[in-house]
Amino acid sequence: MTYQPSTRIERLRERMLAQPEELFHGRWYCPYYYLEGWSAAEGQSLPIRNAHALANVIERMPVRVADGELIVGEHGNPCYLIPFTPEIPQEWTQDIALHLTAEERERFLSWTELSPFTWPKPAPTPPEIRLAQEHGVISVWGTDLNHSIRGYEKVLTLGFSGLKAEVEAALDPHAPNPNHLAWLRICDAAMTLGARHAEEARRLGMEDIAEICEHVPAHPARTLREAIQALWFAHMITVWEDGVNANGIGRIDQFLWPYLEKDLADGLLDMDEAAELLAALWVKLYQAYDVQQMMIGGQQADARDAVNPLSYLALDVTEGLGFVRCLSARLHRGSPREFVARCVDLVAQGGGIPFFFNDEALIPALVSKGIPIEDARDYAAIGCIEITIPGKANPHAVSHWINLAKCLELALNDGRSLLNDIQVGPKTGSLADFGSMDDVLAAYSKQLGFFAEWSVYGSNAAELAHRDQYRLPYLSLLTQDCISAGLDIIEGGARYNYHSSAAMGIPNAADSLAALRTAVFEDETVSREEMLQALRSNFEGRADLRLYLKNRVPKYGNDEPLPDEYAAELARQYCEVLGRYRTPSGGGYHVHLFTFTLMLPMGQATGASPDGRLSGEPLAYSVSPVQGRDHEGLTAVVNSLSRIPHDLVAASSSAILEAHPSLLEGSGKQAFTDLLMSAVHLGVGQLQFNVVSADSLLAAQEDPERYSNLCVRVSGFSQPFRLLDRPMQDHIIARTKHRK
Repeated sequence: MTYQPSTRIERLRERMLAQPEELFHGRWYCPYYYLEGWSAAEGQSLPIRNAHALANVIERMPVRVADGELIVGEHGNPCYLIPFTPEIPQEWTQDIALHLTAEERERFLSWTELSPFTWPKPAPTPPEIRLAQEHGVISVWGTDLNHSIRGYEKVLTLGFSGLKAEVEAALDPHAPNPNHLAWLRICDAAMTLGARHAEEARRLGMEDIAEICEHVPAHPARTLREAIQALWFAHMITVWEDGVNANGIGRIDQFLWPYLEKDLADGLLDMDEAAELLAALWVKLYQAYDVQQMMIGGQQADARDAVNPLSYLALDVTEGLGFVRCLSARLHRGSPREFVARCVDLVAQGGGIPFFFNDEALIPALVSKGIPIEDARDYAAIGCIEITIPGKANPHAVSHWINLAKCLELALNDGRSLLNDIQVGPKTGSLADFGSMDDVLAAYSKQLGFFAEWSVYGSNAAELAHRDQYRLPYLSLLTQDCISAGLDIIEGGARYNYHSSAAMGIPNAADSLAALRTAVFEDETVSREEMLQALRSNFEGRADLRLYLKNRVPKYGNDEPLPDEYAAELARQYCEVLGRYRTPSGGGYHVHLFTFTLMLPMGQATGASPDGRLSGEPLAYSVSPVQGRDHEGLTAVVNSLSRIPHDLVAASSSAILEAHPSLLEGSGKQAFTDLLMSAVHLGVGQLQFNVVSADSLLAAQEDPERYSNLCVRVSGFSQPFRLLDRPMQDHIIARTKHRK
């Protein structure tokens, strides 16, 4: 169907796009009520204090119901993750205080001096980690915060009353576990959320909404409208506990379809009315920077295709609303061509939605990490491209990054940075000393092993430190095995606990290794000493050599065996090295081949490289070819991508491919659909597309207001081009816009 928003939805859409201040009123009160609850529970255990703090937010946040709404509730988009920062930045404290009454301000400022902001911090960072981070080799995060998909389906099927009964059944009345008591407090608070909105709706004469809110989220949803309202209430609590960033919705076509199917059978609504309800949810979820992922398609637990009418409806609503909504599609060899072609229709419109994940790669990768195949088939993406098992896992997404291009730089220069000659890595010899490519690769392997060990140390240390700092009672309540084990997710209560390690710079390192092998060790176009000196001087006085390396040596992304094989080996080695490590919760390390936006700052910290890249230039995005070096068309890029062992990359790879709009005109859409399915058959793990010309992007730089609605795929997320800073805009413009 073609979805055309009703006048009601258009009005709500315009209100959300305008981002009026009334939508953000709660950003001031969320931290205030959190601290009020925390303070009232002084002397209690950490689980109880976190639960009381969040429950106070749920029970006291202002209720706002706008005229004409189908789905009600506002989370206020709190931008301050105050409960989870050991110290509040002073400017945040003052900013919040300005929006409170005099009495509230006095109380708030006194609370900010209490124990939430003197929680234990991680142990002092070892000098090896500090030095590596300062020089752009690694970046360690290691947090449990955001990057989750809660088990929202439990709220829909059980309601918070049913969840409370589940907790009560696990509670030992003679020796109550503080976590169980914390979860009971959350359930009691959550059951008031619908009732408070029902009261306001009835005051405004919105009886239909009042009846729905009196039932959900306290009780199981009975209809699609109740299910969507319960889902939105559940997501509001997520935002209050853990922020709006990278907390996903999950496989929306799977857990909402039973409600739609029943409503259609019972004659309660038709597909047009269902589209209006989905559109109302899309509007509620709108963010200018949106990584609240939702996913459609893929396979069911028994391997049958999972596409259903709601899968198509999600695409129709996304198209009809015409703004960025973070939507991805899972594909496999049995995906209906009609579904793939419908996805391509949206891709052709630009904006990078939907983006694609390949079951043929990701399911085997997850199974190789010990996840049973039935659960592996239920995977979903969070944030940009990060993979989790909804409602069952603590993935510690992007727990750390390792810059492989910098590892190679240090391998060629005896562990010293080319930028300032500081010893950053171990002494492994220099290019001038190496007699073969085997020596280069051996030195690189030692550098990688050194920084992998320190990255894992940093991630594990962060996990342990967080256990003393906070709890996530609501996330735990909606994560399988936490209740039965009596453990918060921070303590390892999830069924699956792992960290996700991100590799960046693979295309740069692969091109550099191909250049060294070709120009130095085989053709002997340049000596080892000359090459090293050129790198140390950033090719000063050697423009001839740089142009030769940049333009005459084979490059990854052009279906060239040499650099493609190096890219594959770099990825395989990374998976093997990180696969040796364990987390404090007994899990392993899954791998991302993903840069997010760090290809810019990490590139600034990386010296000149043998592929002809100058010092400080951006690194390649994830496993996409280096900007401007893929000359042989999209088919060649897909062939290069297919050589990477995506079936080892359990946390997902990522590639953004740029297509000129002319490529998807007319019969081009059919050819593009064929290309996409070929990539699935070839095992390419993940693909995203920008369909826009470089001329349009250059024009948008000069006249951002005229192109205010132009959206692009940035780095695992889509965003209006005008909102990006100039370096990121230039990076996107530099990426090849394929016409074939």
